[in-house]
Amino acid sequence: MSREFPADEPARAPGRGRRRRFVVAMVVAASAVLIVAGVVVAVNSSTSKPKKRAVAAAPLAGPRPFDPDENAVLPRRRVVAFYGIPGAAATGPAFTLDTAVLDRLRAQGAEYERLDPAHPVALGIDLVVSVPDSDPGPTGTYSHRVDNATLDRYVQFCRANGLLLFLDLSFGWASPQQEFESFLPYLALPFVHLAIDPEWMFPRHNGVPGVNLSNVVAADLNPLIAAAGDLPMRYRVPRKIVIVHQFRPTGDGLPDPTSPGAAEIADKRNLVKDPRVDLVVHVDSVGGWPGDIQEKTRQYGEWVRKDMTRFRNFEYGGFKIFYELESKNRLMTPQEVMALKPPPMVVTYGN
Repeated sequence: MSREFPADEPARAPGRGRRRRFVVAMVVAASAVLIVAGVVVAVNSSTSKPKKRAVAAAPLAGPRPFDPDENAVLPRRRVVAFYGIPGAAATGPAFTLDTAVLDRLRAQGAEYERLDPAHPVALGIDLVVSVPDSDPGPTGTYSHRVDNATLDRYVQFCRANGLLLFLDLSFGWASPQQEFESFLPYLALPFVHLAIDPEWMFPRHNGVPGVNLSNVVAADLNPLIAAAGDLPMRYRVPRKIVIVHQFRPTGDGLPDPTSPGAAEIADKRNLVKDPRVDLVVHVDSVGGWPGDIQEKTRQYGEWVRKDMTRFRNFEYGGFKIFYELESKNRLMTPQEVMALKPPPMVVTYGN
């Protein structure tokens, strides 16, 4: 029986209903695929390994604090140095610079290193740069400074050959602090150290170098020791060595310790003990006569071993040999020098 359509409903073609059913079927199928895909994703998500959480990076360590002990010469190494005033052959081998001097210095240092390999030798030059004079000169200070061009040659020589350089100050009447500051650009270098020679030092203008004997008090030397102590942190360089030469007796305990005829350093007990420097008391009396070795050995025992024990304001001893002057009798051998107690940690050679 044929179907009748209402008058107001348009008649539909027979194929249109089939197309509609096909579209509906496709929508249902697509929905099913999406549902299945969602299930698969969910399953995979539940079975996959959990992601690692991001870990905050540790804060970067700050710069390591500067330590002046790093690369400091003492107490790890022994210093063997040649002494001299530029151009003055009588003063010591370092009066000039050439390969022969360097070879001789290396050979001399090697003898000490063989005797004590636990303290490798640091070779150096002890150069007088504040030179004492017997006349006042244009500055009225009974001293003059080595010119910059000459000093620069020594600096370059030491730098090129791995040597230490000690700037040896004698002062005369010059202001010790002003002399120190005039050499500050050089003392700021890591391989440059300080030496002080009270024998030629007249801070009270009461004598003439080479004519009169000197006498100093600890207060004359302590500002220089303290100024050297400031240098490592100021310039980020290793701890400085400060050599104090001693040519004549210690005044402590004497009836008149300030008498130049009796003592060189009146109150050695008052030398400042500054841990920022390595202070060396350096015996540099001159031999060249029978019995000189015994006398110099006695002096070292008094001025270094005894004073080190009773004052406790310095830790190292130094000792000087004079090649030409003392060869008139007999030079002390490195073995004899090392037999001193305590063994010197700074050994210098003059002429």
